This record gives sequence, structure tokens and C-alpha cells, in this order.
Amino acid sequence: MQAHQLRGEQVAKCIFCDNELTEDTKPEHILLNALGGRKTTRRVDCSMCNGKFGSTIDNEVGKQVAVLRNMLQLDSGTGGEPPMLRKIQSGGDVINLMNDGTPELVAKPFSIRKLESGGFELLITTKSVEEIAPYVPHIAAQLRCTEEQVFQILKSTAGSYVERRPETVHHALGFGGPIPVRSAAKSALVLWATLTGSDEVKLPQYDDVRRFITDGDEAFNLTRAHLDSRYLPEATELVRRFGKFFNLIYVRSNESGRVVAHFTLYNVISWHIVLAETGGTPNARIALVSNPLEPAEWSDTIADEVEIDFAWLDSPDYTDELKRARERLEGALRHHVETQRERELNRIIDAVFTKRGIVGEHELVKDPRVWQVIIAEIGHRFALHALGLPYVETVSGEELLARLRAVRDKSA
Repeated sequence: MQAHQLRGEQVAKCIFCDNELTEDTKPEHILLNALGGRKTTRRVDCSMCNGKFGSTIDNEVGKQVAVLRNMLQLDSGTGGEPPMLRKIQSGGDVINLMNDGTPELVAKPFSIRKLESGGFELLITTKSVEEIAPYVPHIAAQLRCTEEQVFQILKSTAGSYVERRPETVHHALGFGGPIPVRSAAKSALVLWATLTGSDEVKLPQYDDVRRFITDGDEAFNLTRAHLDSRYLPEATELVRRFGKFFNLIYVRSNESGRVVAHFTLYNVISWHIVLAETGGTPNARIALVSNPLEPAEWSDTIADEVEIDFAWLDSPDYTDELKRARERLEGALRHHVETQRERELNRIIDAVFTKRGIVGEHELVKDPRVWQVIIAEIGHRFALHALGLPYVETVSGEELLARLRAVRDKSA
């Protein structure tokens, strides 16, 4: 068989088609990039198949975990930010949950309505008084006046700044289904191929799983892919080393060459997938584990350090009707609440300091009276936030103008 040299190793053709693999082959993330995976290979599948899977079965996994990634602030393997969640219903409002988890009201930043009296009504919706500043030129353009005239208009008015916590947001979390399981099977098969070589996984005993991955196969999904809600025997050690939401792909064979994979997603839900009924490389194992909270923490030698018995791997159990998975998901939600509370406190601190014109990280507050005012306001605003009550600040025209001019002067 013809082969190409790639970084000193003999490589075969793509395990899913007959395309040859070269140094130009696009690297495949064995554990998906969206899940925080960093280990890649060019020795298993071609760029065309990689791209096809990326836009279909892998993309579906990315959609399913988008909410959890935003809530837990999980970067991708390549360092990409968590996904933004758009147009989420929050009571009577529509919000976006930004990449950093911050809620942002979906509304025009300002609107101008002409009155019968010949005047006009200006409504401004921003996250802070200071954020009005970038819109001043646009307001001036619509009113056909100068920016200075807009400042004078704002000076002659008074307004209220209202900050409130969004109402409860209901997310529909769904994990699994035939398409994401195909992606999990692909990750497991690609990982196994890095151990046994691509020639093996192109043998007839792997035909069924390769067909399931490429085209889908309901019979395979029903008989050789199963949800498994058991706790891993070494879960405590894996949590200690790779965080409470670790991802794990563990593939092992027995003496007859039966090859089974266990795919654990965020330590919340797992799948058992039979890659080969018999005839695979006997008595071999390989695993890949990662920490989604810290993607730089991962290992592809974990199977040598943490052994999971083949008999356990090959005995999936789903009789608890997701009870254990639900318990682990509740743990993820508690983590979200704890970290979100800290992020909100930091946001309030930044807003209060910015309001006082202190925007530099190392800028000192020299006046002790100002310092006491800042501390009191931070405590007051955070208490209101924790209780779900609105923070209302009446802003005079003079103060509004002063704060806007301060922003403009600092950016000049």
C-alpha cells in the first residue's frame, strides 16, 4: 500500500475514505475543540472528512453544550471564548448572554420620538451612564445638531439610571441523540486509531462503527451505543487532577479484541459505544482526559495511570433514569451560581469606580471620604442584586454632563 511520510511516521489513508494523508492534512481535534480539546492528529482522517464532520455531527455537539459553556465560562481548546447566547427570554425582556456571561438587554441604545408640541422625547437604554457617550454623535446626527448641543440638552434634563437583575431564564438542556453520539463515536475511533494505526480501523470489524459515524445507523445506535449514568470508578482521582467537569474518552479491548469506548461529557453524562464486536487489537487501552475549566490541563497517557477494568467499561447501566446525571448537572449549576456571583460583584465594583472617574487598575483613591462612599455604594448595590431588587440612581443633568465629559476627555 502506498503511504506518505508525515513527521517521520508512516501514515495510511483516511479511515473514512480513500484520501491520502499528507503534511497538509488539516489536524483533527480528537476531543472536540468546542469541548476544550487540544490534542490533534493528522494521521487518521482527511481534511475533507474533517470538514464534513465539523459542519454536521460535531457542530451539533457544539450547539448542545453552548448553554453550559456560557454558564460555566468554558473556553474552546484553541482559546476561543464561550459562545454568546442570543435573544433569550427573561420575563418580559429579551436579553443576550454575552461571551463573559453578562446579560445585556436587547434594545435600541436610543430612540427619538417627535411630540405634537414640536419637541421630542429622547429615550436612552445603556448599561451605565458612561456608555451613553459613544452614542452622542449618533443622537446629534438624528437631531441635526452638534454634539455640544446634545450635551446641553442632556444638561437641562434629569433622568434615572435603573439597574436590575434579569428575571429567571429557562434553558432547555439536551445532551445526546443519534447525531452527537456519532460525534462521540468518531472521537473514540480516532483516538483508538492513534494507538492501533489507521490500517486496523479500516478492517471489516470496524465497518459498522465507521458507517454509523459517516451516515448514521439506527440499528447501531440501538444495539451498540448506550447511555451510561454510572459514576466512574476513578472519578474522585480524575476530579482532583482535571476538575469537576472533566471530559474523558477511554477505549479498551479484551483478549478477543472486543473494543469498547466510554465517552464522558463534562462529568455529567456518558456513553458506552462498541467500536468492534471482535477482532480488534487485543488487551490494549488508550484514554484522553481534559479539564474544560483549564484547557491546558489534559493528558493522553491517563490510561497508563488510571486503569478502568474492561468488564466495568462493557457493562453500561441506565436504570436510574438520569438520576445520577441530574445530580451531577445540579453540581454544574451550583458552580455557575457561585462564579456568577463573583463576576457580578466585580462588575459592580468596576461600575462604582468608573462612576467616580477611577478607571485605571492601579489608580489610588486618596480621599478617605470618597473611599467610604465607594465602599458603601458597592455594598448597597450588591445587596440589592443578591435580593433581586432594582438599583435606582437619580442623575441630575449637571452630573450626567460631568460624567459624560469625563469619559470623552479620557478617550480623547
